[in-house]
Amino acid sequence: MRIFHAFGVLALSGILSAQTVLFVSQSQVSVAADPVSLAIGDFAGNAAPDVVVASEASATLTVLRSLGNGFFAQLASQPSGVSPRAIAAGDFNGDGRLDLAIANFASNTVSVLLGNGNGTFRSVASLSAQGPSALAVADFNADGRLDLAVAEANSNSVAIFLGNGNGAFLPVFRPSVGNHPVSLATGDFNGDGMLDLAVANTNSNNVSILLGNTNGTFRGALNFAAGQLPVYVVAGDFNGDGKADLAVANATGFFTSSVSVLLGQGNGVFLAPLSSTVGSNPSFLVGADFNLDGRLDLAVANSGSNTISVLLGIGTGTFLPQQSFQVGNGPAWISVTDLNADGKPDLVVANSLSSTVSILLNRTAINRPAPAVASVVNAASFRSGSVAPGEMVTIFGSGLGPSDPASLQLTASGRVSTTLAQTRVFFDGVAAPLISASDGQVNASVPYGVAGHSTTDLVVENNGTRSLVSTLSVTASAPALFTADASGSGPGAILNQDGSLNSASNPAPQGSVVVLYGTGAGQTSPTGVDGLLALDIVPTQALPVSVTIDGKSAQVLYEGAAPGLVAGIVQVNVVLPDGIRSGAVPVVLRVGDATSQPGVTLSVQ
Repeated sequence: MRIFHAFGVLALSGILSAQTVLFVSQSQVSVAADPVSLAIGDFAGNAAPDVVVASEASATLTVLRSLGNGFFAQLASQPSGVSPRAIAAGDFNGDGRLDLAIANFASNTVSVLLGNGNGTFRSVASLSAQGPSALAVADFNADGRLDLAVAEANSNSVAIFLGNGNGAFLPVFRPSVGNHPVSLATGDFNGDGMLDLAVANTNSNNVSILLGNTNGTFRGALNFAAGQLPVYVVAGDFNGDGKADLAVANATGFFTSSVSVLLGQGNGVFLAPLSSTVGSNPSFLVGADFNLDGRLDLAVANSGSNTISVLLGIGTGTFLPQQSFQVGNGPAWISVTDLNADGKPDLVVANSLSSTVSILLNRTAINRPAPAVASVVNAASFRSGSVAPGEMVTIFGSGLGPSDPASLQLTASGRVSTTLAQTRVFFDGVAAPLISASDGQVNASVPYGVAGHSTTDLVVENNGTRSLVSTLSVTASAPALFTADASGSGPGAILNQDGSLNSASNPAPQGSVVVLYGTGAGQTSPTGVDGLLALDIVPTQALPVSVTIDGKSAQVLYEGAAPGLVAGIVQVNVVLPDGIRSGAVPVVLRVGDATSQPGVTLSVQ
């Protein structure tokens, strides 16, 4: 898949599937009495996964600050509402800091707490709900703002609250579901592009499927048998058919406990459950690929046996026999994240009866082949050739990065990170800023330090294993224009004077200004800084820049870094020259002695 990064099943045959997993207890952290739910995220502004713990009996929130190695320091505690049963995180006011929603079962409220970015929170809203027992955070009406779904155990319904982007929420809908709903999962269950809800109803032994509408409301519930006493539900593709399935924890008792998988048909319908045995009295489950074989696995909290069961998926909706790991007393919640940056999903477990949080690091042995580089091309034109300083390139191959694609991240200094999910790319030993990384493709910016070199040696590193060296020739400039469909040819990714995207149905007026975007323009003035966003200082190009449209020279009003985007993306503002034709006309960018790829067009009135 080609990804247009300026704006805005994977090959796994080389990975040898581990038939066993190994989790090692890293630490047990004491927290307030009766921890029952967790939220994971960078709450303290330390660019690491911190943990917020909701303790029901003590009505307390505890923030654990990650030290980056699987260990935590208790940062802060503050009161919560009465009987906090579930917690969820999201940026509710769009300030880039994680906020919290807390379901307070006994007080029939949902608290909204806005994050301060340092591990503390301030209360801004209290929403009314009848026995709130579970939360889901998602954009249900596709307006770019996070909304809330709340399972109401006391009224057999789900409350939908639409967010307005400043931390406030408006109640809009309360669809009825089964008896005593206690868990929610989101997914597109009928393939219409809208988010749907799955609801686990403990007392009616089923799950309700609520298919979403475009306005944040939902259609009437479709109910499917889900085994005895379903207490938790997650969504995921457990049989690899591209359709969302469901996994349900069944609290059937202390002697016969199980999880059920309901295979989705892609139309909102689910098949009869497939059952797998787990530990005693399961209370929670979560899906992740723990052995990195490309198949979804399950981890189940067994509150009766004080264990975590890990079920390795075989890609059919069924699992290998459980492997068990001891934790604290009464495990009630599991969160999955990579705590020590080794590319493997680790576990954080809330133990309600021992008032602790268990940290389990994934030490599963994974055999990976070395990354293999097949080709290196310009990320705009998808043509191979010499690379230029700052150029965004696309590296194709296998074993280059994670099975789940990872996207651009910023460091604490505001630069684009040179590491994504244990993937790094080196040019002459210098780590390059990474735009995205996946198994078959990595997008990176060539370091400006290659300027003046005749060649550069490229190496891709994935989880500590490095590829063979690929020697690339270096040139002063290798300009290319981004295209609207990210194919490298056809209509360009060009903005009209009013800021709208240029297209055949939205052509640029004669004599107007248009904005071109490209890469490969080479060194800048002042000298380019790897991974820097063009914010306060917007460099211009060191080499002369010119543009022809329909074969005629265009007046260049601006040429240089694209404001707000990463170094290496060039923006050129030009005036359409007199006498050009209407319709799709060719546009060519020249930087120094090199020109952009042929076949890029601009639509003119």
